[in-house]
Amino acid sequence: MNNIDKYDSSDDQYPHFSDAIKERFSTFSSKPLFTTDSENLFEVFLNNLPDHAKQHYNCSCCRYFLNRFGGLVSISDDGEMSSVLWDEHNTPEFFLESVKSLKQIALKSKVTGVFVSSHDVLGYPMTNGWYHMSVALPVDQIHNSRLKTAGQIIAEKKEDFRILNAGLVEYPLDAVDQAVTLLESESLYRSDRVLGVAKFLRDLHNNRLQTDNNQNRDNITWLAVATAPSGFCHVKSSMIGTLLDDIVNGLSIDSITRRFAEKMNPASYMRAQSAPTQGNIEQAEKIVEKLGIANSLKRRYATFEEVPHFIWKSKENVKKDAQKSGGVFANITPKEQNTFNNVMNLPNTVMTWDKFQRTVLPSADSIEVMVDNPNRFMALVTATDQEAPNILQWNNSFSWYYHGGIDGEIKRRVESAGGQYEGNEIRCSLIWEGYTDLDLHCITPNGEHIYYGDKSRGNGWLDIDMNGGAHRDFLPVENIRWSHGYAPIGNYRFYVHNYCERGKGITPFKVELEVNGKVYSYHGVAGGEGYRSDVFKFHYERGKQPDISSSNYSSEDAWNIATGSFTKVNGITISPNMWGEDPVSHSGNHIFFLLEGCKDSSEGKGRGFFVESLKSDLREIRKTLEAYTANTPIENVDQASACGLGYSKDSEWNLVLKLTSNKSTRIIKIDRWD
Repeated sequence: MNNIDKYDSSDDQYPHFSDAIKERFSTFSSKPLFTTDSENLFEVFLNNLPDHAKQHYNCSCCRYFLNRFGGLVSISDDGEMSSVLWDEHNTPEFFLESVKSLKQIALKSKVTGVFVSSHDVLGYPMTNGWYHMSVALPVDQIHNSRLKTAGQIIAEKKEDFRILNAGLVEYPLDAVDQAVTLLESESLYRSDRVLGVAKFLRDLHNNRLQTDNNQNRDNITWLAVATAPSGFCHVKSSMIGTLLDDIVNGLSIDSITRRFAEKMNPASYMRAQSAPTQGNIEQAEKIVEKLGIANSLKRRYATFEEVPHFIWKSKENVKKDAQKSGGVFANITPKEQNTFNNVMNLPNTVMTWDKFQRTVLPSADSIEVMVDNPNRFMALVTATDQEAPNILQWNNSFSWYYHGGIDGEIKRRVESAGGQYEGNEIRCSLIWEGYTDLDLHCITPNGEHIYYGDKSRGNGWLDIDMNGGAHRDFLPVENIRWSHGYAPIGNYRFYVHNYCERGKGITPFKVELEVNGKVYSYHGVAGGEGYRSDVFKFHYERGKQPDISSSNYSSEDAWNIATGSFTKVNGITISPNMWGEDPVSHSGNHIFFLLEGCKDSSEGKGRGFFVESLKSDLREIRKTLEAYTANTPIENVDQASACGLGYSKDSEWNLVLKLTSNKSTRIIKIDRWD
């Protein structure tokens, strides 16, 4: 403490002491801080000062600062603690014994929690002309959430520590190692969503094994709690917990793989299984108001020009960018250099995306893609109000969706169940969630009836029938198909029947019809037992697309791109969660080919955002947010120009590209990511 007008600091060098505290604290500005059980720090400080100065420094503001913040520590990777305020190497002699004692107490204490504060300054720098001990908290460490107080966050971190410790005991290192091995092998569906937390647990186990000191082990866990992404500490109640349970219980690899795929299904993963209650809605209204994110929920289609990160752009778009940012003569198009009179066709090649990106893409002048799978259609979406707070886990307002679901769920289910998804003249597939027994029926042009009771008629075949009899599957699928050249000409009628109700009497379902490579989708809701509804009725002539009779379907026609042909690529980008310096890899890793003229002219309901992509603050109201986006169209479809085809690390690609470089054209097939 130092009085501006009356106190002569030449003897004790108080200004130097005060600056030394601030300088010491600033060296920890980028590290998490922790509270300890240190006690009576102000008395220790006074008792180690010269007797004649004790009364002068007996100050309530300094007492508050020392007792509240004097025991703060930082934790190194090996669990060793450092005092964030006290360092004898830069302390005036007058305060040296006090600093040594305070540091010793802090380093011998036990960590009690993660330090969180909403104040930009710790302590009271000056009152009534007197200086006091204080430090400034770095901007990125100031808690400024309008939803939860600093005290609530501190309490949550303590609970995270308890839960994480319990998880470390329940799931030993060898089980976690097995989980990481399985996830890295990519034999588990959508494994990248869980790989991050598995590696986090493995690294934490290994770090704790590096020391025999129990207190240091606890400190390592506290450091993990302070730095872990949202949800990582809740091992038992998350997907990694269910995987580890299966491993610990000794299930076979086949069983583990099947159970994991069921739980990671895009249609149910982190999705509400029922509508929100009135109480849920009222609570959501309060949280949205507190966070000021009402406008953040409004979504619109993104434009090509808004995309901030590209792996590659067509030569034409690069020129446009140069003209926009160029000088006086930027609007003049330079003469093309003609090195060849004719385009030379090079041999076809098969390679991985990783190799293509490294060796071929940098020299590409133009690229076209073969559009042959409408489930690959995707669109980038962004916030309608760019000034509204971001609601997504990553540091931008962009998200995306696929025409065929997050990863083409129908294809995955059909093939996993042993059915034939590709290579058909006509195929009709039904999916739903739950143990209710829905049945897919077809009345063929010959008047024959294909259903569970007669699975093969007139070259048509119901090759998958689920949830009948004693069979139970939570993620069922049914599939009726005709191989090429065998589909009869005439009138087809497909309908869905609820044969046995085993749920709440309301079962959403999706039916996908494919005719000669063109896909139509129907979305419906089955009522109770006995429900029956037509989904597709049409007249078929070989080699022609039918006129579909249905009021609740969409097709790839909505994307303004013809399938079975090459389409120009304007640019290639990665998924928005991977943009910038802080990628959120557990939300998936995708490559998007943005196409000339591609846009989804449907309303895009239910796809403005997905609840698993939202910030953790919104997790408790995800049921209400899911209902909101399911009923809210995406805006500005007429301006959408950031749409195209998407491919993820989770599945095979089988993407055919036509690439022109230096007047040479070649066909390249990309079979997988790497």
